[in-house]
Parts: sequence; structure tokens; C-alpha cells
Amino acid sequence: MFKKLLKILGSVFLLIILAFFSIYIWFSISSEQYLEEASPYLDTNLPIVLNWDFEQLKPLLTSGAAEAFESERGQKVYRMFSKLGKLESIEEPQFVSASSGVSIGAGVYDVVTFSVLAHFETGQAHVSVTLVPDSDSYKIHYLQINSDAFLE
Repeated sequence: MFKKLLKILGSVFLLIILAFFSIYIWFSISSEQYLEEASPYLDTNLPIVLNWDFEQLKPLLTSGAAEAFESERGQKVYRMFSKLGKLESIEEPQFVSASSGVSIGAGVYDVVTFSVLAHFETGQAHVSVTLVPDSDSYKIHYLQINSDAFLE
């Protein structure tokens, strides 16, 4: 009886390990795929996003993100971002996540999130960018910037 219980627990433990290993492999494969596809886009367009010129940023945004940035609150947030000063350098983007969804207006869509460490005149900032595939390129759907410079 005790041996049977140990075999069952061992089998369950082995299945859990195999499940985690499978998830790890899937995550590695999907992150490599998204990094290959989106890295050139981020290398080209992230400096444009982080130069604090809204007219240059606007064509890179999804329609929903453009509406949010064009609002009074969105403009205040973008002006707050500009307190970081001039962009000095950007490190390699790190894949964070990818997901799919369905909406009435957009239909089926994918979103891919990357994190990037950027260096500015006033210090460094962690930039989180959520991209939505758009025909043969991407559009920026969400932008989050965190920095200690905002505390001053």
C-alpha cells in the first residue's frame, strides 16, 4: 500500500517537472521568435518614441493609444516623461510576454510586451512597450516609463 502511494506521488512529481520543462521550452522558443521579429522595430523606433516629440510618436501608435496620448491627461504624462531629458543609450530589449485576445472592434489580436533599460541625461528608466502586430510591422499599444527621476 505504501509503495503504491509513493509510486503515485513520484509519478505526479515527474509530471509536474515535465510540465514546467515544457513551458520553459515553449517560452524560450516564443521569446526568440518575437525578439527576432520585433528587435529591428524597437531598434529603429524606440529612439523616436523617447525623443519626446509627439508628432513623431503619433504615427507609431495604435488608434487607441493615440487617443489616450492626445487627451489632456496623456499630454501631461508625456510632458512628465520628457523630464528625463535627452536619450543617451538604450540596452537590448528583453521579451516579457505575448498574449492573444479577441475584441469586437479589432477582432483577433496579439500583443507582445518588451522591457528596455534606457539611459537619459537625468538617469536611467525602465521602459515597458506593448506592441501589436500591424501588417508587416508593429504599432505601439502601451508605453510605461518608470524612473527615480520622476520623484525629484
